[in-house]
Amino acid sequence: MRNIVSADPFGLFPPLGLEAIARAIRLCGRILAINRGKSLHSYLVKLGIGLQTYISNNLIAMYTDFGCYNDARKKFDEMPERNVVSWTALISAHTRSGNPSKALAVFTQMLKSNLEEPNRYTFSAALKACALVGDLELGRWIHERVLQAQLQCDTVLMNAILDMYIKCGSLCEARRVFDGFFMTNTASWNTIISGYCGEGNMDGAEYLFDRISQPDVVSYNTMIAGFAQIESPKALDYVSTMHRKGFMLDSFTFPCALKTCGIFGFEKMGKQIHSYIIRCGLELNCFTGSSLIDMYANCGIINDAMKLYYWYLSCKELVCERLALMNSMLSGYAINRYDNFALDLIMEIQSFGVKFDAFTLSSTLKVCINLENIRLGHQIHSIIIKDGFDMDYVVGTVLLDLYARCGNLEDVFRLFDGLAYKDVIAWTGLIASCVKKGSNHLAFSIFKQMIGVEVDHYVVSNILKACSSLAWFQGGVQIHAYTIKNGLNSESITIFSLIDMYSKCGHIEDGLKIFESAPEKDTICWTGMIVGCGYNGKSKEAVELFEKMLKYGIRPSEITFLGVLSACRNGGLVVEACEIFKKMGNEYGLRPALDHYCCMVDILSRAGKLQEAKKLISDMPYEPNENIRNSLIGASVVSQNSDFGLFSVDFLPIPTQDKGGYITMSNAFASMGFWDVSCNLREIIRKEGAKEAGRSWVTG
Repeated sequence: MRNIVSADPFGLFPPLGLEAIARAIRLCGRILAINRGKSLHSYLVKLGIGLQTYISNNLIAMYTDFGCYNDARKKFDEMPERNVVSWTALISAHTRSGNPSKALAVFTQMLKSNLEEPNRYTFSAALKACALVGDLELGRWIHERVLQAQLQCDTVLMNAILDMYIKCGSLCEARRVFDGFFMTNTASWNTIISGYCGEGNMDGAEYLFDRISQPDVVSYNTMIAGFAQIESPKALDYVSTMHRKGFMLDSFTFPCALKTCGIFGFEKMGKQIHSYIIRCGLELNCFTGSSLIDMYANCGIINDAMKLYYWYLSCKELVCERLALMNSMLSGYAINRYDNFALDLIMEIQSFGVKFDAFTLSSTLKVCINLENIRLGHQIHSIIIKDGFDMDYVVGTVLLDLYARCGNLEDVFRLFDGLAYKDVIAWTGLIASCVKKGSNHLAFSIFKQMIGVEVDHYVVSNILKACSSLAWFQGGVQIHAYTIKNGLNSESITIFSLIDMYSKCGHIEDGLKIFESAPEKDTICWTGMIVGCGYNGKSKEAVELFEKMLKYGIRPSEITFLGVLSACRNGGLVVEACEIFKKMGNEYGLRPALDHYCCMVDILSRAGKLQEAKKLISDMPYEPNENIRNSLIGASVVSQNSDFGLFSVDFLPIPTQDKGGYITMSNAFASMGFWDVSCNLREIIRKEGAKEAGRSWVTG
């Protein structure tokens, strides 16, 4: 080929042929040498060859690599002649720039021009744009054109068709395409597996995975992400297998693995993965750092999460958005009820001048829920509206939850009506708020309105809770039949709610049948049955179930322990309760909450064990609340032992605003003949301006 560039006044380029020039252009694009590439373009224009189709096509590709999409479009528009490569390059440029709609507009323009026929690369670029915008109809049309052009032997092109169907939500069509492949490669298998994972169909995904002749890192990461998405510990099984097979865990593996460790409280494995990350030198990654903080926080190791957070903030080698780390730490504080720390961090984020995103706002709203601070919630709601997040699905759902818990039903309905997208989670929040406010009949009315919305086990759980509150056995049986008809009766939370409903309606035997017929009895199922037995006065049976649960290797949760301790309280099983309470921390590493301590104090108080109750109160890491005080007062009245009552006065002072607490204590001391103490308490009430108790018209 003759030399095209024969004179170079700047000494930048040696004499080159067209092919060499094209290679130089492509090299500039690959190494992102923007200035060099633009200089070369200018020089070619001066030489009069800048508009040649072959050169122009390579320049469009170069500008696309640079991310200079406007320059790529400008280059295309000034071309006197275009070929299929020109059109394909521009379609790819628009897709890569995040404008798939423009890419499809160019593709349509190309078809209307009738100047060039699309080739396999054009179809592939257009299919990618269809996948991004969800244009299933155009994707189907392209598929037909591919078959007409007899290009179905091109595995790369068929993979693009497969991906299009999956991204457009048509897994059935994707599977038909996959089954008709002339030849598959690992990318084909990974694509169809990702489709099944995206649908949550992990049985189908596993079936396909087991048939890959040579799974790669992407294959394993797809399976790990799929199981992590449905919160299954199987994700960690695939991590172990991946490591055992000699594959390197990467930045895609870690977040899913750490998420699973956090969900199930697998602290030990989480720390092992952390060590692996450090050994591989992969810790200087913002996404990995956020995942580590999330894992430690979700495992309840908030101090380690805080240490890691401050280490990342001080790490000069780490270049990333601080907000990602701050969001993880804020979420950790909210989960662990470190609400004051969370409020400090929110102020810190503001002081840095960092703008809140949807994740920050969601976590902040969760802190408002923890604190039951509707006033702060209103302030955050104002920020949400001001910054345009009021249409955000996640923020809207958490906001609905806040008003459901802390506001009134009018606010909840107003917010629900304003949601742009009302999915099953929003409906669940609305029903849950009605149940929480005691409007159980209204909850049923809303449930009947959910036409066209796919009901899930959370909706069913809340409706069953309404049946439990009303002790409405007939309604509960109808909902039970509904769960069987719609295949929702095998979910753990549904089983728990059914057991709870039958227990609250006095049909514990039916609850036991549900429990025994459960295909897999996990912690939630066992807990439901234990709580049900305790509620129906079967305290010994509840303890026996708890011991059986441990024997089968099922790990109890904090709620399980609270349920069995409550059963012990109802049955007066003091020795059993003390042993179970010790197991909670010693054997299972669970930190007893204030509710667990309240239950134990009540058990000891009822048994007349004042010294043990006093020691437990002094040793617990919480401030005593009114439940503990009331347990002591109740014990003093039942046993006519004034020591309990006097202890509650001396060591558990009542807040001055709690008039009801003073009245309760005054009445208790009066019943035991301690009139002086009773009168003193009444005097406090009088000084604080308490209202006289109302009189019922029934009693005159």
